[in-house]
Amino acid sequence: MNYHTIQPPAKLAEYIQFFWVLEGSATAQKPFHHRVLAESAPEWIFYCKGQFELSGAGPERHRTPASCLSGQMQHFKKLFTTSDFCLFGVYLFPYAIPAVFNLPAHVLSDETVDTRTLLGEEGQMLEEIVFGAPDHIARAMLVSEFMLQRLARSKEVNSPVFTSIRRILHSSAALSIPELADECYLSRRHFERKFIHYAGYSPKQFQRIARFNTVIKGFEQPPLSLTEIAHRCGYYDQSHFIHDFRLFSGYNPKAFFSQQSQVADYRALEEFHP
Repeated sequence: MNYHTIQPPAKLAEYIQFFWVLEGSATAQKPFHHRVLAESAPEWIFYCKGQFELSGAGPERHRTPASCLSGQMQHFKKLFTTSDFCLFGVYLFPYAIPAVFNLPAHVLSDETVDTRTLLGEEGQMLEEIVFGAPDHIARAMLVSEFMLQRLARSKEVNSPVFTSIRRILHSSAALSIPELADECYLSRRHFERKFIHYAGYSPKQFQRIARFNTVIKGFEQPPLSLTEIAHRCGYYDQSHFIHDFRLFSGYNPKAFFSQQSQVADYRALEEFHP
């Protein structure tokens, strides 16, 4: 399994957290099963080689499209593939959805839309040049150029709520919603409406998911105890931490951390049964 990230250009650092690449092998005899965890941020994914199928989707086969934009999610889902694969992903900030794609972020919460449906002929052309690029650095440059062109025409830029969203994403502890509203010079109600538009969820729910993401991304070696993790990330107690972890991942945290220690990132973690 090969996983690595690529940093965005400085001009897009406010909209793209990073690019990522996941490559691996699978066969019908040894498929690769992956669990997509709850996410506070959307991801734009290009399947450069192979496709995945949704597990447990019934008799009909639900395959991933050639590329798609997956909104922020409060639930986990299971995917698998029986062929070699190469995924090129763009890990965005939530407000990139209205800024780049001209859609309220909440429209894509818990939803996935293929690029051609989202962008029409423009999306089809982008897919073709991304798939035809000689390497992943070139893909990152092509997607960056596309996003910069879209942002130049966007009216959804430079909202003070962007800063509130980034503060939540970069903080392990819960932040005061009234204080965030005050910092944006907005009433609590107006702030929450703006926040849902740009982040996809209410500030309270968004913080819950972001805190879970902080836990799985900030995993340390050697691992801390569950009590230490819960305390560091601002959970009321260990039981509250375990409840949220199971809700957003479907895993027991102790089992998850034991498995994650074997991979570079949770995106490369193969589905397991403790």
